[in-house]
Amino acid sequence: MSHSIVLQGSRTQLINQLVYFDEQKKDFLDHYFPNSAKERGKIELLLSVYSVTLERILGVFTQENLNSTVLIGSRMKIVYLEDGYTESYTIVFPHQADPNSNKISFLSPIGFQLLMAKINETYQLKIPSGEIKVKLEEIIYNNCGDL
Repeated sequence: MSHSIVLQGSRTQLINQLVYFDEQKKDFLDHYFPNSAKERGKIELLLSVYSVTLERILGVFTQENLNSTVLIGSRMKIVYLEDGYTESYTIVFPHQADPNSNKISFLSPIGFQLLMAKINETYQLKIPSGEIKVKLEEIIYNNCGDL
């Protein structure tokens, strides 16, 4: 498969995400946050910022831009700075989450904190046992952003 076909497939997926969140955001929020106004508001803001991020990336669509920011469908490699351990996760839609395959929902605590994160940046993640510091070492959009 040629590089340009893969890149075009990625572009199509991101456009589909943009259209989905524009047209179906209320249904999405109703499904995942039917009663929690506080959580719903947080996710609604996240989706608005995510849509702007998608528009920016699509505006200057290159492989480099595509792999500079964690998107729904990106595989990211993080390094835990405390011990140097590395782990890879793919950020996906909630219905695609599979922890055994390291596919985590963008609504999960880690997914939420790393969605739109930038490559080579360091992040302090809140986890149930406290906080951990990680560095985002690699991002590859691997066409896992289908709806």
